[in-house]
Amino acid sequence: MALKKINAHADSLIELLIAQCRDLERLLELSRREAAALEREDFSALLETVRERATLGERLEVYHRQLAELRAEMGEDLAPGLKNEWASRTIELAMEIQAQDAETRAALILMRQKTGEQLALLKQARHQVSAYLNEGRRLPIACDRLA
Repeated sequence: MALKKINAHADSLIELLIAQCRDLERLLELSRREAAALEREDFSALLETVRERATLGERLEVYHRQLAELRAEMGEDLAPGLKNEWASRTIELAMEIQAQDAETRAALILMRQKTGEQLALLKQARHQVSAYLNEGRRLPIACDRLA
């Protein structure tokens, strides 16, 4: 009985794992491109990469649901037998993506802090310029023509 379950679903499972692995490889590539765009401070490329990653993320969620359904049909006792090179590669890719994303997140936080500091300096400079331009000006005096 268990062998029939495996044979009935093995091809679908392997196809899903291969497709998931390919999309994870693409996601890792996009994660690296995102980090490079951040280093160059190319925010249009960064936003485009984020959009592409979102699309891939949606597709990966579908794979995840389909894999969960197949595993449920095949039974949890068969799960240890499902470990193959594609499943291992999937785990490896997910870990690489998480590591790259952690680095990118740290760089984004640092950039946000620097930008905040620069905005504060800009605001201070604007106030100083305004004070300088107003210095020495006489304040207008309202005169009553009837007096």
